Amino acid sequence: MPDQEDALTRLVQEHVGRGRRLTVRGFEEAAVDPKSGRRLSKSTAGNVVNGHQIKVTPEVLRAIAAGLDVDPAVVRAAAIRQYIGIEVTDPYDTEPGEADTVVRVAHEVGATAAELEQARRVLDNPEGEPDAQ
Repeated sequence: MPDQEDALTRLVQEHVGRGRRLTVRGFEEAAVDPKSGRRLSKSTAGNVVNGHQIKVTPEVLRAIAAGLDVDPAVVRAAAIRQYIGIEVTDPYDTEPGEADTVVRVAHEVGATAAELEQARRVLDNPEGEPDAQ
């Protein structure tokens, strides 16, 4: 469970801190939501780097992504994993660019492929027809 409990914290700490690409100050200065212009406060930047609870909003997550210079979807997924305790994955293991349709399923952290099989069966049967015996 530690993987679940600190996913966003670990993501930020991979980029920010002593010996990392960004200082805490550099992260804070770059952490500006490109949509709203909202900046992370010094305390919020410090709290997220140090693994303390923060108020998660779309603006804050976009600002963190901008500060780290990573895809906002990566930050969003880490926050969902840490704060809600679920992850979103593709039950078909589709490689990016292989298909026109991408399917994502929210599930408990660490669910196995076998545990996701039921979701895949449902997705493969959108009309809800009985299974062929």
